[in-house]
Amino acid sequence: MHRKPLGYRPIDPRITTIFMDSCAFDPKYSPEDQAALTLFNLSEKDELILNIAHSTQKEIEHPNTPAWVKLEANKLIYTIKTSLTADEVNCKGKIFRILAGNGKPENMVKDAEHIFEADKYSSYFVTTDERILKKKEELKVVVSLHILKPSELLEILDSYKNS
Repeated sequence: MHRKPLGYRPIDPRITTIFMDSCAFDPKYSPEDQAALTLFNLSEKDELILNIAHSTQKEIEHPNTPAWVKLEANKLIYTIKTSLTADEVNCKGKIFRILAGNGKPENMVKDAEHIFEADKYSSYFVTTDERILKKKEELKVVVSLHILKPSELLEILDSYKNS
């Protein structure tokens, strides 16, 4: 675990972009379901900037994805596929290797791309994917991104609203 300096606070979510994983749009359990809804409401009121990576689009189009999620997600696509530099290819590869671990690597290709895109353009990646959340400390070696659940982002946001 990395030590944080005394008085450390992550960047104010109101002044940066926040990337959402497709699973964070419609979590199926509490308190994440309500937290995600709160984040969307704040975004609708222009109090937060929510985005998704182009790599998430295929997941959003899945037939089981609720219609409202598809509608909202299409408003939030921020990135497009671009050529990568050698350093970016290396970084994306490191993310992939951390996520894949000893599991099925083919299951982690898209997740690695989501995290890479979020790190390139954002400060936060909101997900409810336990496979990613379990690896967030390991990923800190490669990315400067804060990987967290919707409720955790709300806690950070509340700490800034009350200061």
